[in-house]
Amino acid sequence: MQLEVSEQEKLILKVVEEYLNKNRYFDMNEILPFIMSRLKMTSSNLNMRRIEEILKILVKKRLIVEGSKLSINDILSNQKRKEIYDYIVQNPGVYFYKLIKELKLSNHVVTWHLNMLLKFNFIKKEKFENRDLYFDSSYDESNPRFRYFTSKEKSKKIITYLRNNDYGITKTQLSKELKMHSTTISKYLKVLAQFGIIFKKKMSKRLIYFLNEDFMESPLPFENNKK
Repeated sequence: MQLEVSEQEKLILKVVEEYLNKNRYFDMNEILPFIMSRLKMTSSNLNMRRIEEILKILVKKRLIVEGSKLSINDILSNQKRKEIYDYIVQNPGVYFYKLIKELKLSNHVVTWHLNMLLKFNFIKKEKFENRDLYFDSSYDESNPRFRYFTSKEKSKKIITYLRNNDYGITKTQLSKELKMHSTTISKYLKVLAQFGIIFKKKMSKRLIYFLNEDFMESPLPFENNKK
């Protein structure tokens, strides 16, 4: 995550970090006298009004957060928090319990660090199917739900099967081949069709499902993550 920061903002942020090393948390009113006293030792000619403006800019950019002892430069210094952030960057759309399982961290620890990453705008979240999905804040894919759904194991199995069997298949046959319940198959086929990944055609009074030609060779998001 990269943000443009002016020289004045860098100066004030540095003083704020010094303040936070000695105080429990950042408070806009209490920090102003501290900053003014520190700037008297420099060649800076910033007045109180301008300092307040810069502090508000830093808060807006989430470089500092009111009520927190941390600044943006502290966030990834925590090893577990960095591990969570790196995993989210590498696996866009990951959900809460997947983080717990893959990183072998407790519910409490993951919740705490996710909240800090959200506060400082390192990550963002979107809700889908009653789950919070986590993404790097700079992640700009137009449809993150598409990535999430196509990354699910059952979606992968259906897509892979249809890619390897381009003659098409009925819902009942697919259910038997993949050993999935018919209700589950119906749910996944419906959503995959909504995303335009598959389509169905009526042949001899039967509905046959095919993979859209665009995805026969072009990789899907989960396939781009393969090393």
